[in-house]
Amino acid sequence: MADDAFFHPAGTLAADGVEYEVFDPAPATASVWADTMQHGAPPAAIMVRAMEKLVGDGARISRVTVDLLGVVPITRTRVRAWHARPGRTITLLAAEMDCLDDTGAYRTVARAQAWALAASDTAPIARDLSPALPPPGEVDGAMPDFFEHLKDQGFLAACDWRFVDHPDGPDGPKQCWIRARMPLVAGEAPSPLVQVFSVIDAANGISAYLDPTSVTWMNMDMTVHLHRSPAPVDGWVGVLGDQLVGGEGIGTTVSRIYDGAGAFAVGAQTLLIATR
Repeated sequence: MADDAFFHPAGTLAADGVEYEVFDPAPATASVWADTMQHGAPPAAIMVRAMEKLVGDGARISRVTVDLLGVVPITRTRVRAWHARPGRTITLLAAEMDCLDDTGAYRTVARAQAWALAASDTAPIARDLSPALPPPGEVDGAMPDFFEHLKDQGFLAACDWRFVDHPDGPDGPKQCWIRARMPLVAGEAPSPLVQVFSVIDAANGISAYLDPTSVTWMNMDMTVHLHRSPAPVDGWVGVLGDQLVGGEGIGTTVSRIYDGAGAFAVGAQTLLIATR
């Protein structure tokens, strides 16, 4: 399958009274951990795309939570979204992603929820003291050495990367701009929100300071709180990220998320950390 998009539409499917959109994921969705499983970003984005279609006029998505329920295989995928809690000013949206397993049956691999809130004019009292993130440069930034053997395949190759500081430099928050080189769905221009979620799960790798030859750190969720609507410039999404690691095998990736006008969201990812 051509890597001209992360997903290729494959029609619709009705099952148990539910209507699903069906997709075939491309090899570009492949994770850095294994080429048989999807990176967390494409599944997150395809569910956000489904939920965004349900957002009413005058409403904005303010928070998205994604839970990865296990390995997401690169197999035929179906997605649905629904109103979990309808409301005039506050609505809770939900989505679910299923993939075909070895038995030929669909298995739920990821779920998402989003709050959609009624928008109003609060520009006169707007406030955000996030540090500035330098703009992306013209030249590819340095890729982390431990991804060197993967940079020409899967999700890494499907994105452009501009590290503001060297990823293997001093400990502390890492700064990087990232954009997908392809749309989420073939033949479809992604919305600004879909552009963000097509890459933002990569904050877990951008902010890494651990040595992957001796330690693994897998995230099984992602939460993004948005305080304004994003407007990525030419698809570029900025990340200022850090990893918080405790002494009990648990950690958290925390990030501020940027477009050309500054920060528009904060993110967090739960990490399971284990020595090899």
